[in-house]
Amino acid sequence: MDRIHNWSQKVINNLIYVTLVFILVYQFGLGINLNMSFLLQFVSVVLISLLTKFFLFNPIILYILLAIGVLIGLLVNHYIESFILPLIERIYYLMENIFYNLIGEKNISDDNVILFWLILIILVSLLNTIILFKNKNIFLLLPVYIGTFLYYWYNFYDVSYWFVSVFFLAFFILMGLDNYFQETNRLKENANVNEEKLYLPWIKASIKYSILIVTISLLLPKNYNYINWPWLQQRVYNTFPFVENLRSYDAYTRTSGEAQLFNFSMTGDESGATRLGGPVRLSDEKIMTIYASEENYLRGNVQQTYTGFGWQSIKNPSSYNRIKENFSDWPIDYKDSYYKYLTLTIQYHDFASYTLFSPYKAAYVDFEDESELIVNRDDTLVFPHGIYDGESYRVWAQKPLPYGILLESGAYFTKDDIEDIDIYLQIPEDKITDRTKDLVEKIVLDSNSDYSKAIAIESFLRSNFEYSLSPDIVPEGQEFVDYFLFEEQEGYCTYYATAMAIMLRLEGVPTRYVEGYIALEPVEKGKYEVRHNNAHAWVEAFIEPVGWMQFEPTPAYPIENRMENYQPRVTEETFRNDLPSFNDYKLDDINNRPELVSDSELGYSGALDYESSNDSDSKGSLIVTILLLAMILILPIRYLIGIYKYKSNESRIRELPNVQRAIYLYKNIVVLIDLIGYPQLNGETHYEYAQRVGYKFYNLSEDNIKGFKDITDIFVRSKYGGTTSDEDIVILEDYRKILEIRLKKKMGTIRYFYNKYN
Repeated sequence: MDRIHNWSQKVINNLIYVTLVFILVYQFGLGINLNMSFLLQFVSVVLISLLTKFFLFNPIILYILLAIGVLIGLLVNHYIESFILPLIERIYYLMENIFYNLIGEKNISDDNVILFWLILIILVSLLNTIILFKNKNIFLLLPVYIGTFLYYWYNFYDVSYWFVSVFFLAFFILMGLDNYFQETNRLKENANVNEEKLYLPWIKASIKYSILIVTISLLLPKNYNYINWPWLQQRVYNTFPFVENLRSYDAYTRTSGEAQLFNFSMTGDESGATRLGGPVRLSDEKIMTIYASEENYLRGNVQQTYTGFGWQSIKNPSSYNRIKENFSDWPIDYKDSYYKYLTLTIQYHDFASYTLFSPYKAAYVDFEDESELIVNRDDTLVFPHGIYDGESYRVWAQKPLPYGILLESGAYFTKDDIEDIDIYLQIPEDKITDRTKDLVEKIVLDSNSDYSKAIAIESFLRSNFEYSLSPDIVPEGQEFVDYFLFEEQEGYCTYYATAMAIMLRLEGVPTRYVEGYIALEPVEKGKYEVRHNNAHAWVEAFIEPVGWMQFEPTPAYPIENRMENYQPRVTEETFRNDLPSFNDYKLDDINNRPELVSDSELGYSGALDYESSNDSDSKGSLIVTILLLAMILILPIRYLIGIYKYKSNESRIRELPNVQRAIYLYKNIVVLIDLIGYPQLNGETHYEYAQRVGYKFYNLSEDNIKGFKDITDIFVRSKYGGTTSDEDIVILEDYRKILEIRLKKKMGTIRYFYNKYN
């Protein structure tokens, strides 16, 4: 019986030990922008934490392994390849980066993130091993874990709320086990004590009440407003100034908060609002929910004057307009040939701003306050009373049609139409270097129009530089664009947008530097969530004859389809790039769109893959099995919910008119072809796509379906001609079924159905 007790005690203690290490280092990973899946993080923590514990109790084995490793390293270094000196330099670089990160001067660089995280696993494992298995005073865990959870939660890592619950569950179980073993040690001399009858009920009671306490605490209603003690609050702020910047749900309310005009210093993206460059720390705080029919770039401010070190805004001239009144200078006659209307509803969360965010170009705004709206130069919007937490507004925007359509529609805008054009061509001549000018000349050498110059510069920046959130601080006195292009050669959006704006100005193309947020990935159909780490900078350039155009030089972000080769077979009011999204088809595991760089990528998709079957022969493992089964049940439940959603969606689509069904089915088909391995390219028209991949999907059945080009014909006829027959729908549905069978063979049955319904 003692052997069983000891074995089950070790299993439970090790399980709790690994869990405690994981929940702490997982949050550390969020803070240093670790890009690793949930499953891989868990496996890494299990292996490293158990090895750390083993070596702490068996140091002689560690010493022997280290001695053998050093000996092998010396032999390799002497006879095969010299690596000791580069290794020392690499370690020094890592330690230096960690030191400057701890004192707040630098972020952990991208190539050091994983190494630093592995070091944190070892340190946390050592701490937990000493407390749990050597010192055995579990209350020492409380200040370490609760302090860490509070810090991350106050900095808007909401996963800390759930992790602190896991911590308390493990802590209460540890308390129960600790009390049990103290009691059994005290009663060992009493021969009448039956440990076998005492052990299992005690374990069951400890786990049962631990789960009950934590569950009740999670279910209790909560109020996030803090207690208002002004005298104590002021003393805390005076003693610990950083506390004032931590989480406060009252800081953005209309009664207690203070709105600000938007700039990057609000987001955590920049160390300062006026000087460019240096490492950034991204906040994962959700600040807006956007209800819109498509993805959007939301302009916050436009800056026109470049100093060599940063950008400045010229707001005048400004105009005052009533809410709900049209303030756009684009007449209704331009509609369909030059722009389409977009309607967005924007709601703020833990955010307050005088700035109204909108796509280019806003036409009018609806808000419950009937006050005036200020429209500054370049159509930036300011609401003097501010928008606060929980409030929302609606904006109507006249979004320009893609470049190709504008050319065919006869748009004719020239640089002569720009008032104060010198503002958009301004360059600090004494700061722009000759090598920057020479580089621009080489890039645009074969370009014969402003548009081709813009495309050449955009492509050059996207193809030749690395995206990084941890560039070095720009040396004092060095011009920013020159430093980025020739020395640093990596950076984030402000680097790319600034470089492109100035490079185009060197070629006589008017530009403006734009900052705001992007809403690219819907959380559900028609709904987007925007966080501070969605802050972004981009370029708007005036391209004759179509006017102001948006360009995306940052390689981590997708480029909108500009339809350069557009052929006006039909007219359409609201054409956009028809690349399918996941909400069009429920295969949610693969996406061809370039992935956005963000520190909020948690990777929960693999969270349950690590479960393995433990021995069920012992009484101790029975408890572990019950806990694991409770977690495993999440999978079939999610799967059943996924099937229900998929079937409901299909039933709803069947009730739609044939034209809409045809568009939906075509998008499904494109997604399937994408998953098979032939995605639609950016800028590629439907017929170009069909021409390129059609031979791979020709004559898939013995019916009358000849190939993907026929499917494309049906789609184009439906979308732009408005006619779709019942026979067309049958053809599309049959074609989709054939592709599903083909995809299932490629992915395997289990993986296919998991992705389809999960």
